[in-house]
Amino acid sequence: MKNLIYVAMIAVIILLAACSALPSATSNVMKENTWYPIGKIINNNTFEIIVGDHIEQVTFLSIDVVNINHEVLGDHIHEFIADKLNSSKEVILSFDQEVRNESGQLLAVVKLRDGTNMNELLLETGYAKVLVQEPNIKMENVYKKHEQLAKTNKVGIWYDEHETSNEDVTLKAAPYTGIRLTVVKEDQKAMISNYTSQDLDLSHWKLVSVAGNQIYIFEDLILEPGETVAVYARSMERIPESIHFYWGNDLVWDLNEKESAELYNTNNELIAEWTE
Repeated sequence: MKNLIYVAMIAVIILLAACSALPSATSNVMKENTWYPIGKIINNNTFEIIVGDHIEQVTFLSIDVVNINHEVLGDHIHEFIADKLNSSKEVILSFDQEVRNESGQLLAVVKLRDGTNMNELLLETGYAKVLVQEPNIKMENVYKKHEQLAKTNKVGIWYDEHETSNEDVTLKAAPYTGIRLTVVKEDQKAMISNYTSQDLDLSHWKLVSVAGNQIYIFEDLILEPGETVAVYARSMERIPESIHFYWGNDLVWDLNEKESAELYNTNNELIAEWTE
């Protein structure tokens, strides 16, 4: 009898411990489209955010920011990043396949209150290089474009003509013709048309809203010659296209900002693009 009571008490203790741990575990789940207050700026690659009752460290996804110890730009870039983050006070994070690196830091695309994409800004100013590591490849071509532009303009780290990229920055371009990508912002839709003479297998291809850093991945879809598929931000009452899907967001294309869209195949090759 005493043994049974003892076992029951142990079971109750374990259950209570599990329940008490539950809120802590769920509080560590990161959410996109959520504003998080800025904490301490640790170095040029890493800063802190406040998530409920604890602190998380964030590192910029798919870029390598110039080290704070760089004798020419290090301190200047640190001040630039600190000014941008502290002025914003809060940031929104978005993620790729991996939310954290091996050290437990969040791997994120960082967006400021004024709409600035910090990852892209650091590449545009030449304050960072592209550093794409699988499986986090969704921004590869987008980021390489920004790096190439910074190199052409010889800004930031690229003032030194002997500076080299972390990898070959040649954009992956597929030899496809006859595939058209268009966006109708007023209708919150993107359209892909197949003007080739063959079936087009769009299964697992990626449609990217570049400015908003939003991605739609097609499931199993074969687009026959002459067909068009439309991807809407949300469900609409009247859809003119017979083949259509929904992004699942209320707003994908910003009516007040310049937008661009890109279409990638399963090899991460740029198939088609649209810009305003």
